[in-house]
Amino acid sequence: MLHGDGVSFSFFQLLWSKEKEKKNESEVPMRIPDTVIFQFGVPNVWFFTSKNGGPNRDQTKIMRKRKTNLTIAHIEEVFLDKASSRGTVGDDDVVAYFIEQRQGNTEQDDASSFCNIEYFNPRTLHDFLQDGKANKNGILQRFIAPHGGRYNSQIRAVWTPKLCLQERRRTKQDLHDTRFALYERAITFDGPENYSVSVPLRGTVLAGRVQRICNEISNHISTVLMQEDSTMESKSRVAKMVVNFKMDGNGRLWILWSDSVRLETMPCDTTSILSKVEPSSPLQVHALEPLNFNTIVELAPSTKLSQVPNHRANLKLSNKMKVASCPSCNREDFEQHFQPVPYKTIIQHFDATLEMLRSHDESHPSKVWPPEDRFIRAAGGVGFGMLKATTNHDKDSQSIPPVIRHIHPKLRVKGFQMYQDDPSFLLKTCSVCEDCCLSYNNLASTSFMMTKPLEIPDAAASCEGRNAVAPSFSIEEESRKGKQRGAHKGRNSDNDKQFFEEKYPQMPAAIKSVSPK
Repeated sequence: MLHGDGVSFSFFQLLWSKEKEKKNESEVPMRIPDTVIFQFGVPNVWFFTSKNGGPNRDQTKIMRKRKTNLTIAHIEEVFLDKASSRGTVGDDDVVAYFIEQRQGNTEQDDASSFCNIEYFNPRTLHDFLQDGKANKNGILQRFIAPHGGRYNSQIRAVWTPKLCLQERRRTKQDLHDTRFALYERAITFDGPENYSVSVPLRGTVLAGRVQRICNEISNHISTVLMQEDSTMESKSRVAKMVVNFKMDGNGRLWILWSDSVRLETMPCDTTSILSKVEPSSPLQVHALEPLNFNTIVELAPSTKLSQVPNHRANLKLSNKMKVASCPSCNREDFEQHFQPVPYKTIIQHFDATLEMLRSHDESHPSKVWPPEDRFIRAAGGVGFGMLKATTNHDKDSQSIPPVIRHIHPKLRVKGFQMYQDDPSFLLKTCSVCEDCCLSYNNLASTSFMMTKPLEIPDAAASCEGRNAVAPSFSIEEESRKGKQRGAHKGRNSDNDKQFFEEKYPQMPAAIKSVSPK
């Protein structure tokens, strides 16, 4: 569906669709790069712009390839051939990118509003087409060489029938500076703002061209939608949209994708959508919905960025975060999220946990090892993840913290006892996940105070205990005891008064000053 947020497949389908009874060709050319739509990991549709643009080179035509050309080998061949048309393609040059539609986290989120972008060089494009596209939905688009050829840039236009706001951003790093990884040289609106700069659109020529193309997109899509809705009582047209553009080395503007589109519905017998339809009418609901100005297409959470140049020629740069297991909780996380914790803190936490376990006979380490989950939770939920994941629970595991033993598997009790008094060993650090680091720091701030979990007895045993201890009295006996308590009430109240007076003495009276006569 075209209406909504995110990169919509219908946007390219409608640009390709032809208008009926169109007499003259449009004077405003519309171009899109080679765009392959993937559904469930399979290339489904391939849109592109004609090479010559028809009889007149100033006129372009958006076309669709035949199904026989939708092969992995042909896609890779065409993308690399067109990239080499601007010169020699290096191993670290950007040749394409893939925008994936991922599912939202809640039922209220639109699935198409979450889009991740991934950039490719020739090697990673080959790997993606062979193995990395499994069960993915999105578009694979050819990278257009930017104007000037040095810095990658994009133009973002927010269009309405009466207003067109435009913004341009370019990367801080040179597109061919291999001291930086691929993403730092390519991201603009899709990355953090500190990796790109805002560039003004000076003059009225470029801004006017962008606005005219937006008008042409709106008119073309609205006409196609009205053709499809010819049998219905109402028709739809574009009310507002956000479109991304790019200018190539020859000064031509290319339509990349649309972030957000809002449609408005009008009756078939009206000529003005706002003159005869009330604002509260259901036909105006879509038109009144605001555009989404937030960044829809963004980098994946697993992307690693760096502003520090690499001066080591042998080091291969990568923007992919490595996944590692936390030695404290045995959960997987990205290595960039790990934080250091000194060995001294880990040893103090382990000793405090053993002291808590030895305080009661039923939880003594000699009887129950590894500890039960409730005791591990009482100890902050850290330090025993690797111990629970292994089956080798010898005597060394009760003397050496599991985290240190996982890092140093050849360490024994005798050597550990020697290193416990070595400051250089205690100041060594171990990288753990962020949650474990916060838990360790929280326990260290309280001198590792731990509360042993309470044991709640069974309901049946509690009932039996109450039945065995609770005495039974008759009504006459209760009334007799009540009279006895009433008879001694006065005497007991005097004794109670004397007791409270002795226990809580009264404050002495205030000293009054006597004025001289």
